[in-house]
Amino acid sequence: MATTRARPDVMPLDCEIRPATARDVPEIVALWGELAHHHAGLDPAFAPSATWQDEYRYFLRSLLGRDDALAVVAVRDARVVGYAVGRLTLLPGFFAERRRGYIHDVVTRPAYRRRGVGRRLVEALLDWMAQAGVATVELTVAVRNTEAIGFWERLGFTPYMLHYRRALR
Repeated sequence: MATTRARPDVMPLDCEIRPATARDVPEIVALWGELAHHHAGLDPAFAPSATWQDEYRYFLRSLLGRDDALAVVAVRDARVVGYAVGRLTLLPGFFAERRRGYIHDVVTRPAYRRRGVGRRLVEALLDWMAQAGVATVELTVAVRNTEAIGFWERLGFTPYMLHYRRALR
């Protein structure tokens, strides 16, 4: 597996990677808001709803403790500096490889980027998925998010499908 390129002037960050708990939810929701607003700047289709905080809080809480989902956090000095969410999915029976992993969100606070935090969060999800018998992991990336595309490619992910849309109004 390829590794991320750390900034030459910064040492890799020492932080704890662990499963998220209900106590982490407020910091994760705030981080998701940063991610959502970043994506909305790339494309208005990503604009969060007026109730995004409640909705994401509900979504995240619904995943905690489930066997088919995992949220992990990176913690430094008692503060969440990044998080990632992954799920196990099951495709219809007409696919030979039905069990897949899906990575929903990975975000690190800007001051902690390019220091190995995102890579470690993703590795925690990939380890969990591998232990669950998953052979293929999928994710989506906004086409205008070149920084994220580079991150995923450095981790060994390759594009294999295009996702199209068409606005009707």
